[in-house]
Amino acid sequence: MKYKEEYPGTKQECLGFLSEAFTKLLKNQLTVNGEAVVIPDDKEVEYKIKYDDDAFEGSLSMKITWMNAEAEVEEEEEEEEE
Repeated sequence: MKYKEEYPGTKQECLGFLSEAFTKLLKNQLTVNGEAVVIPDDKEVEYKIKYDDDAFEGSLSMKITWMNAEAEVEEEEEEEEE
């Protein structure tokens, strides 16, 4: 499932929101649209930070990803080997 929240505001409001969100994440108390955010302890995570800035707009993105299940491609390869 995908959950998303968006907020307009000033730089100060944004940084305050991020500070609060990271504090909650570290305490396992972060929610998005009422859904608890859980980063698994037993999985390898990949984390990225991306910054874009041009004449039209700028953006900063931070992303954490992990795999919850093995890819189906691996299962198909195993079946072919048998």
